[in-house]
Amino acid sequence: MEQTRRQACSIWETSLEAALRRILAAWPYDVWGIHSDNGSEFINNHLTRFAKARDLSFTRSRPYHKNDNAHVEQKNRFLMREIVGYERYDTPEHVSWLNTVYAWLDVYANACLPMRKVVRKTREGARVHKRYDIARTPLQRALESGVITEDRQQPWADWASSLNPLQLRRQLVTLLAQGPEGANVTPVPVPTPVWTTDQTRHSQAH
Repeated sequence: MEQTRRQACSIWETSLEAALRRILAAWPYDVWGIHSDNGSEFINNHLTRFAKARDLSFTRSRPYHKNDNAHVEQKNRFLMREIVGYERYDTPEHVSWLNTVYAWLDVYANACLPMRKVVRKTREGARVHKRYDIARTPLQRALESGVITEDRQQPWADWASSLNPLQLRRQLVTLLAQGPEGANVTPVPVPTPVWTTDQTRHSQAH
């Protein structure tokens, strides 16, 4: 999947933990680990305990090595900065608006926006030729890879088929045009299939 995210304020107990719980519950397959940068909002005992309680690995990037998170940084540019810009959003109203944007954008990007991936590169002198695979949505790739268990595949496929890409795009355009100070709009798109209220990998293993 491309991205599933939640914006949070700075207090762990009331925001970051709740955001992580929502992300884990919404993910279509079991998450096995958390990888973060070196921000103090992540490198603390709260997140360590959170990961251990759910049998998740917890790793971090090396300080001052942005290339350790090259894939994440690329997606942040494409699916965040180019959409909401570089302004600082730190009030509760701003956070609520960002999470509404993300809720609609993540559904649109994961289920409706096919993308090609480079499968081969060949060099001829100074020129590099790239060959791409057939464009698929991130959800289609996840279903084809087998990482989504068989009992979950059909509900996710049905969910994707129920979406209206044009309606999702129009909603996003409206949200971005209104901005944080705009009128309220529907905060959640078509709900994704829900399995548990929290991470299930640990409970299924016992």
